[in-house]
Amino acid sequence: MSILETVLIFVGLPALITAFFAATSYVGKKTSGAVPPPFRLGEEWTHAPVLWSAVDEVTTHGHHGGHHAAPADSADLIGGSASGKW
Repeated sequence: MSILETVLIFVGLPALITAFFAATSYVGKKTSGAVPPPFRLGEEWTHAPVLWSAVDEVTTHGHHGGHHAAPADSADLIGGSASGKW
């Protein structure tokens, strides 16, 4: 197998596949539904508040203070397992 064949197989084919998927992402509708108008600064916000969270799990404690021993797979570790000195 020559170097040209090796480069075509290990660089050319992945580049072709990536280019195919990139080209197909530009074809068709961008969204499946109606697109709401963009919010501009100075406009009144008429929508309900939205809470964005990194996790959907409900923790069993309602506070972030107090360190206690918990098993490593416990849900209590969510949102409060890091510690350090600032």
